[in-house]
Amino acid sequence: MKATAPIALGAAAALSLVTAGAAQAAHDGNPSPRVASYSYSLDPVQAESVPNSQATGSTRVKALPNGKVQVKVTASGLMPNAPHAMHLHGVDGPSTDMGCPGPAQDADGDGYVTVVEGIPSYGGILTSLTTTGDISAASALALDRFAVADEDGTLEYTRTFSQDAALANADTVQVVVHGIDINGNGAYDFEAGPSSLTDAAPLEATIPVLCGGIAN
Repeated sequence: MKATAPIALGAAAALSLVTAGAAQAAHDGNPSPRVASYSYSLDPVQAESVPNSQATGSTRVKALPNGKVQVKVTASGLMPNAPHAMHLHGVDGPSTDMGCPGPAQDADGDGYVTVVEGIPSYGGILTSLTTTGDISAASALALDRFAVADEDGTLEYTRTFSQDAALANADTVQVVVHGIDINGNGAYDFEAGPSSLTDAAPLEATIPVLCGGIAN
């Protein structure tokens, strides 16, 4: 079963949860009188033992002088010809630096770091990095509106948008990319089980593959 249709579920609410215990930090000063630009590498979330999980990438988040935010994501080694959900994660409120999860966050020892297991590290969703339309947490799993990796597993994404939460927290967000073809059959299916968010979505479609941000 290939999961490419939007999944309108309580999953968005789960993803928008913010957990306690994040380190408080002052926001960085604007490096330019005109544009605040923050660039990070995107690193694998999963252990090397997870098949097809060792992608690489980079991201840049810009707070523009017109009050808009521009996000660019470049990644390679992703599942080819498939949409990849991407989000800005963090805390909308007091300046809070979150971080990226790694294999140590596999709390249940099943070999995978799921979306839910990653939330204590990267926080809730501030922005869904869709290609068109809504960018709120309600679009967290709208796979028909996320960027699609090409036949080589390369993804290029740029979008400029207006959103208060993204603008206010541009210097502390984590950028998270999801989707791994664990069984290598070229489709998001349920062989590895359901998502940690909802039984209606496969684990493969929601599992975090890359993460990067200020705390890493």
